[in-house]
Amino acid sequence: MEDMMPFRREPNMVDLFDAAPKLMMSSTPHWKEKSLWFNKVNEDYGSFAPLPEAQKKVDELIKGKKTEMEKIAVLTHWVADNIRYAGISMGKGEGYTLHNTKMNYTDRCGVCKDIAGTLVSFLRMAGFEAYPAMTMAGSRVESIPADHFNHCVAVVKLADGTYMPLDPTWVPFCRELWSSAEQQQNYLPGVPEGSDLCLTPVSAPENHYVRIKADNRLDANGTLRGTFTIQAEGQSDSNIRSIFTRGFQSQWRATMERQLLAVSPKARLLSVDYGKNPKNYQAAPIQITFRYEIPDYAMKGEKEMLFKPLVMNNLYSQVRSYLRINTEVKERKYGFKDACSRLVELDETIQLPSGYTLINESKEDAMQGTGADFTGSLLQKGNRVVLHNRLVLKKRVYEASDWDSFRKAVEAHKAYGDYLVIKK
Repeated sequence: MEDMMPFRREPNMVDLFDAAPKLMMSSTPHWKEKSLWFNKVNEDYGSFAPLPEAQKKVDELIKGKKTEMEKIAVLTHWVADNIRYAGISMGKGEGYTLHNTKMNYTDRCGVCKDIAGTLVSFLRMAGFEAYPAMTMAGSRVESIPADHFNHCVAVVKLADGTYMPLDPTWVPFCRELWSSAEQQQNYLPGVPEGSDLCLTPVSAPENHYVRIKADNRLDANGTLRGTFTIQAEGQSDSNIRSIFTRGFQSQWRATMERQLLAVSPKARLLSVDYGKNPKNYQAAPIQITFRYEIPDYAMKGEKEMLFKPLVMNNLYSQVRSYLRINTEVKERKYGFKDACSRLVELDETIQLPSGYTLINESKEDAMQGTGADFTGSLLQKGNRVVLHNRLVLKKRVYEASDWDSFRKAVEAHKAYGDYLVIKK
């Protein structure tokens, strides 16, 4: 190539390696040969040799577990939660060779290949056929079988003969076994029969829902009182639950309070219910209920009041990564990425002060597309304003052709956060 101009980036675009010109070279003709080599180099090294003390832990973990998925899940979660990531050189056996079971189980730390290797060893000691796999977190792997990998995961052979990918490095305290922040990602298993390059599927948005349902009352002084409940699953669950699984218990209430303070600095958290043990992420999807009051939530005029719906007003915005994608960009040349596929459902009822009427026109929207779907409604029923908002974001990695539907759905969704005007 000659006379090349600097590459022009776009906001939130796919990785540079997926869009800019690049040169790939390899002396390996087919991916199967690379797969066979990766298998042999680790089997010859003895990376997954059983260890008596590790076998004891495996037997303890799978005791009482009846199905293969129950056993796979308990082993994956234990390794994910107990082998700490430490990005340091571990001596002999770096690169594509995985350290052995004794080293990993004794040190209880390492990089991705040490965590994945521990899981492979655990699965084998539980009677499964399991192997390591190479992947490229952040960008795609090309059809040319070159060494463009930056991450190690695992695969386990199920009873039906298919291989299931597992990534203990990316799922500490997560209800998933393979992080959906890695969906649409290539990986190459190091299996004895050899494998072609594989691709993880799209995870349905319903697997990562976040739902907020609020019941509020606005008084004549502009004070808002009420409750809201947030529920989440999958990657959304991990994001919201992280304060319980990774933070100090002394910080729990203050973190909950900050969600309300992000809505208004005058907000008061009256009570919060996050269940008996929110650290137990495997028990059920997260659910937290807040009770609060916010003085001067509405701006008052002589006969009017102005306010935003609570559920659309900066509440739990950290889990709504799509809000950080610039929708002012009208056209895209390249694909773009979000954190994960996601379903967002926001519902709110607001009881108005006596004699007040909503000035905003009632509205109802519905749209569908390759990238996203949206349905929403806003109307007054009696003395209550009722808002409904449902946004479906269908992928993690989008094509440029998905931009139009994604952009329109997200903008329509955000428009329901505009100010509401009520008049006496």
